[in-house]
Amino acid sequence: MTQTDQSSRFRTISEANVHHQNNSRRGVRIGNFSGFYGDRNDSIAELLDAGVDYLTGDYLAELTMLILRKNQLAGRPAYAAGFVSQLRPVLGRIADQGVKVVCNAGGLDPLGCAQAIRELCADLGVSLTVAAITGDDVLERLPHLIAESGDLLTNLDTAAPFEVPAEDVLAANAYLGAWPIVRALERGADIVICPRVTDASLVIGPAAHHFGWSHDHYNRLAGALWAGHAIECGGQVTGGNYSFFHEEGPLGIPPMPVAEIFDDGTSVITKSVPETGRVSTDTLTAQLLYEVSGPLYYNPDVIGDLRTVRVTQVGDDAVRLSGAVGYAPTPTAKLSVCFEGGYRNSITVGLTGGHLEWKLEWLRAQVDQVLTHADEFDGYRWTVVGPRDPTSGSIDDATALAIITARSSKAEAVGRRAFTGAITQLGVSSIPGCYFVGPPQAERSAAVQWPALVDKARITAVVHMPGQDDVVEWPEVSIAQPVIPIDIPESPRIHETAATVDVSLGDLFGTRSGDKAGLANVGVWARDDRSYAWLLGYLTLERFYELVPDTVGLRIDRHEIPGVRGINFVIHEFLEQGTASSTLVDSQAKGLGEYVASRRIQVPTSLLPNSADAQAGEIAAAAASLGTEQQSAITG
Repeated sequence: MTQTDQSSRFRTISEANVHHQNNSRRGVRIGNFSGFYGDRNDSIAELLDAGVDYLTGDYLAELTMLILRKNQLAGRPAYAAGFVSQLRPVLGRIADQGVKVVCNAGGLDPLGCAQAIRELCADLGVSLTVAAITGDDVLERLPHLIAESGDLLTNLDTAAPFEVPAEDVLAANAYLGAWPIVRALERGADIVICPRVTDASLVIGPAAHHFGWSHDHYNRLAGALWAGHAIECGGQVTGGNYSFFHEEGPLGIPPMPVAEIFDDGTSVITKSVPETGRVSTDTLTAQLLYEVSGPLYYNPDVIGDLRTVRVTQVGDDAVRLSGAVGYAPTPTAKLSVCFEGGYRNSITVGLTGGHLEWKLEWLRAQVDQVLTHADEFDGYRWTVVGPRDPTSGSIDDATALAIITARSSKAEAVGRRAFTGAITQLGVSSIPGCYFVGPPQAERSAAVQWPALVDKARITAVVHMPGQDDVVEWPEVSIAQPVIPIDIPESPRIHETAATVDVSLGDLFGTRSGDKAGLANVGVWARDDRSYAWLLGYLTLERFYELVPDTVGLRIDRHEIPGVRGINFVIHEFLEQGTASSTLVDSQAKGLGEYVASRRIQVPTSLLPNSADAQAGEIAAAAASLGTEQQSAITG
């Protein structure tokens, strides 16, 4: 398909959607080209080919701020320098097509990033106005915040008090919102370089500017919030990390997503390349449940209510998000504090063939004997992966890996001499077939990501543009906490019947998991009303503990989200003190959802796709959906 044909296809979707919404204005098309620092380099060109009004890019995972801080201490750029390189081959096209760019590549040095882009523009002979936003970084003011903020610096997840000396903190950044972005665009910025802002604010800002929304258009802002949340992780909403991938044809490399947002806050999510990936109600539902806690999603611009959101397939690879309800934001903003959390190290031992349990028992006894500093460990974990088939498969099938990880406040306790070197010295004195995957490594510094709150009155954003700096105050909000006027009826439960069949949970239900500091979340969703009614009664907290024994003893919050037929489980301290210090192999809980999907459960035979009850339920649900669609009205 040519570039012109592809753009025409998206215009057709846009025009159909505008007609359906009875809206005389076309939507604003926002394409996201980066879901993390290290995403695909060709993504900007891909979106320019598809035709967008704005490009957004998210670079700042929680771990990224720590990496940038260490770059800064080492005299390297404290911003996403790769973004500047990524711009070079496409900067002329951005200018020619009149596309504006909003991203958080500024990291800890948005002014430095903006200057590097201005120099690139001059080098290429491209005329673009570059703005930078600051105000999130409170590291120098942290001692005063610690002294004056009291309970606001307690850990959001554990309620633990903040007792770390300010001099030990590496980074402290408040999450800014959309209104500094709006101000920069109002002043004519073509490229807006942000520091730490919420991921969704990168999308809310362009939408609010394009349509002239005010700060109290909460339903519209909430709609843009969910559109931003949908596309913030790039290809993850177009088929990447999709639990039902096996039902699709070849997905290739899922392309970058596009959110076409309308003045009433509704949006249509599509993708930049027709031939690869997939956009469906399931891929959207998966992303909506990704890295959320309860049904209320707290953003500094608006609080979105996930219970109200509806996802509707409106075309091939086109899904509408509608019905969003928003509430006034709180007077606080999230504050991410990162400080040294000691050191960690790991080593991987290969185990091949039979007698695996005996080998592990002997190996562990030996390791326990040579680790003379084990009493100084703050965390210590053995993870055994495999084997698939220790007796009749290939050598790979018969191989298991034991990954041994330790964390300590003392570098020498987990260093090469005392930890990895001490274990490798067992090489010829240990289990048969013993080998190590790689040489012994030195310790690496670990860090703790501490989520807290800070009063917005203490955070002031500044927009920097050539010739003038512009202070942007937080909008005044008359309602400090959200009022929830929505009465969502309790969904009926369908309990187990005598006629059941043994299946994997993922055969019928989708899953998606992610991380936030020490939290992990697992979203589980059903694909029809009957299955959801059964899931609500079946997948209780007690059942979740049974299915995931690793969570026993941890606090879990369970939230029902009927709008997307979902249940979200938030597992506290599953990742210990966060990605940068966790001893888990999967330190971001990316695979946790797939683990849940693999668990065997007993389901009523009536839930199977080919059962007579299921077919009758689909017909009834389709009729009910049609009636609802004809009667629904969206207000902003």
